[in-house]
Amino acid sequence: SFNRNSVWKSPETLWADVGGKSPSKARPHYNYATVLAGNGDLDRALEENLLAIEIYPYYGKAYFNIGAIFHTWGRIDEAIEKYEIALALKPDIVEARNNLGYAYYTKGRFPEALKEYRTALGIKPSHVKTRINLGYLYRDTGMLDEAIGEYRTALRYAPDYADAHRLIGEAFIIKKDPSSAIETLFRAVDLAPGSAEAHNGLGKAFEMSGEHVRAALEYETA
Repeated sequence: SFNRNSVWKSPETLWADVGGKSPSKARPHYNYATVLAGNGDLDRALEENLLAIEIYPYYGKAYFNIGAIFHTWGRIDEAIEKYEIALALKPDIVEARNNLGYAYYTKGRFPEALKEYRTALGIKPSHVKTRINLGYLYRDTGMLDEAIGEYRTALRYAPDYADAHRLIGEAFIIKKDPSSAIETLFRAVDLAPGSAEAHNGLGKAFEMSGEHVRAALEYETA
């Protein structure tokens, strides 16, 4: 009893112990990899995920984890490959849909990104990260009203998400509507007073509306 409690003092030691006692089972390696990744140990997490798919080649979530590690390391093409395999095996992994969409987006493959984002939201409409990413895609393709719509939908699920308020404000700046921008950026600054981006955006909105002193104060705060 004493030894077991000592070994299981953290999730990492728990799954390391389980994996060591069940080396031929894929799930303990996957769970251990997830804990390792959460602790920032991506090299060992990759090793454990690779062991999981070596034991069970149809483990979609393990392929997703491998893709996410490659994505973090900037190896985008390899990440895309692993995400695609993960989704071929398990099409309803919302995080994989979102990440694949974002990978496509960073490669300039906008139609494919749009498809993945929409599929992700069809599975889970409340997935805030996908709402924000879809908003970025709409913004970058000149669809500002649609971008604002996605950011506002994100706020229905996460009302205090400062970045969503900030992004709405930035979209209103692009639309040359400083009064609407100021209203939403004030909320962003209120929620995240240390956000340089929010203060910068508010400064731009004040400058656009001719309030140069208030703009200077915001730039200085940023």
